Amino acid sequence: MKTNGIIRKVDGLGRVVIPREYRKLHRISLGDPMEISCMENGEIILRKMDLTLTLEELSMTAVKALSEKISGTVLVSNMEKWLGGSGEYKGLFLGKELPAEILQKVKKRENYSIYDIAEIRNLGVDLPERMVMVAEPIAGDCDVFGALYIINREAISETDISILRIVSTVLGNSLQKF
Repeated sequence: MKTNGIIRKVDGLGRVVIPREYRKLHRISLGDPMEISCMENGEIILRKMDLTLTLEELSMTAVKALSEKISGTVLVSNMEKWLGGSGEYKGLFLGKELPAEILQKVKKRENYSIYDIAEIRNLGVDLPERMVMVAEPIAGDCDVFGALYIINREAISETDISILRIVSTVLGNSLQKF
């Protein structure tokens, strides 16, 4: 292994700072999970963990079950884009970036209700008709991993919102273990 990196000293608590240049280059943010591995030859490897696949795997069973029990389309997102879903309108959203106003609410762990999706700036979706949305963050004790959404043509019931909250809490607690 060729070494040509930046040298940092270990502090009194055993910490090493990852240089800002590396954090920017590899999109490492505060709270991102990092894996530390020690090789037999003594090398220590630090690697950013990508929980997107884990979020997709864990959430898709829940998304399918939710869509069978509630009215509307159910979607799941990470902190960048919509990853998966179930229901009539999922194809309009999948793979598209989350609008900033939704992302801000999710990061703050706030549920988000909007009664006319067309009002969301930079949504990037051509809606065939008036639709409403409810978003619930998928969060653990320390991290926010994404959100669950219900999208529907009609008002979303309090029962459906309660079910969405329960499922997002279970997903957040499950992801926190990683």
